[in-house]
Amino acid sequence: MAAEVNDEVTGRLGLDRTQAKSLVFDTLATVIHGLKVEAVDERQELYADLGMDSLRFAQLLVQLEGRLNVELVDEDLMTIDLVTVADLIDLVGRISLPAGT
Repeated sequence: MAAEVNDEVTGRLGLDRTQAKSLVFDTLATVIHGLKVEAVDERQELYADLGMDSLRFAQLLVQLEGRLNVELVDEDLMTIDLVTVADLIDLVGRISLPAGT
């Protein structure tokens, strides 16, 4: 992922990768009904493997924004690849970093 996400953050969490992974897995299970967290793997593709569609993807982003207290800018999201679960974990880790890191 080459581009940075322009995140307006009022209170950054500073999640490590394990915490970001847990947050993403839990959020995916909330958005994709019937999905079990223990069945999710970082290598899975959101659309091909998890059955994500555009509506669920939008719901996922809204859920992540709320849980992280951030606003994701649509134009910036269009410049990065969010194909796999790992891509989402990387995004969450990046936008949750404390300011100045």
